[in-house]
Amino acid sequence: MFYLIGKCGHTLEKFLDEETPMFGMVEAKSLMIKYTMDCIGSCVFGIETGAMEITKQKNVFVTMGEIIFNTSKFHGYKLVCRAIWPKIFYALGLKYYSTEIDIFFKSLLMGVFEKRNFKPTARQDFVDLVLALKQKKHIIGDSLNSKSMDIKKIEMEVTDDLLVSQCIVFFAAGFESSASTLSCALYELAKNQEAQRQAQEEVDEYLRRRNNKLVYECVTELPYIEACLNETMRLYPVLPVITREVVEDYTFPSGLQVDKGVRVHLPVYHLHRRPEYFPEPDAFHPERFYGDAKNDLKPYTFFPFGEGPRQCIGLRFSKMQTTVAMITVLKKYNVELAEGTPTKLEFCPSAFLTHPNAALNFKFIPRDGWEQRVYVK
Repeated sequence: MFYLIGKCGHTLEKFLDEETPMFGMVEAKSLMIKYTMDCIGSCVFGIETGAMEITKQKNVFVTMGEIIFNTSKFHGYKLVCRAIWPKIFYALGLKYYSTEIDIFFKSLLMGVFEKRNFKPTARQDFVDLVLALKQKKHIIGDSLNSKSMDIKKIEMEVTDDLLVSQCIVFFAAGFESSASTLSCALYELAKNQEAQRQAQEEVDEYLRRRNNKLVYECVTELPYIEACLNETMRLYPVLPVITREVVEDYTFPSGLQVDKGVRVHLPVYHLHRRPEYFPEPDAFHPERFYGDAKNDLKPYTFFPFGEGPRQCIGLRFSKMQTTVAMITVLKKYNVELAEGTPTKLEFCPSAFLTHPNAALNFKFIPRDGWEQRVYVK
């Protein structure tokens, strides 16, 4: 699957070359949404979304993304009601997402299935995995009600609705979360020029070593880039609160009892900024996650993707597409805050995810010698 993300990296390189001279400054979140949208379209649905094409008409995939992550107050109220009273919410027939989303993705997925004659291909993308499941008609997996030490197996029928829902989840989780992390990472690097220079030096060395080729090993060969991304996710966790449901009655050593079915909300944003875990919690210090220092992190104090058996399955995918994007930007450009971009972020209270109120506008200034770092296919 990495070669598909690599192709999107090449497209991002070309897109930046065209857009930067045209507009002078670039809004990072919308830029990275287009990039991650292309990654998801290619890796999940096996199609070219065209999100990074410069056109007057808004891309339909970008539109679907905006509907899913609607930040209106009404949408925020529905989010709170679903989190606090889930049984009442669904008993009333309420839906958090519009039926328009279901219709769009079902039509899209069925069209891709037909083009592939309902059989897996050599493309090895997410649709191929879904088609392989469809051929089996039934799947056996771990029950969501299992404890970590007592895993129960259940059998499920593979229906079109099940497959469509999985693709929607992968689409929604894959583009917005990574785009948010990337835009905030560039924001912090623009404010911390020394960290940016160190990241660029690591990228330059990687490209020299790999002859300007994007290969899967970039995920493990750029420890400082990884540290920058981790520190970004500490400061700006995409999910500020993670919710889990208790699968059986449990009593803590302190005597506190929680009943089966109770929802527990974990304050990720708060824990990530506790000074006893992270000194100078509001400062951007990638060194916390670099070298031997990362071994000093206290377990379960940093969990942007969750922890344990319910950890986000998109972790590796996110790491691939964010690393490729960071290489693509930093190999050619110095990133600076544009005029009017705030030096401290405030967030939209009605948004499902950590969503800055202000636009993150940057100036992308070509670096000396960037011609030596153009990607080779």
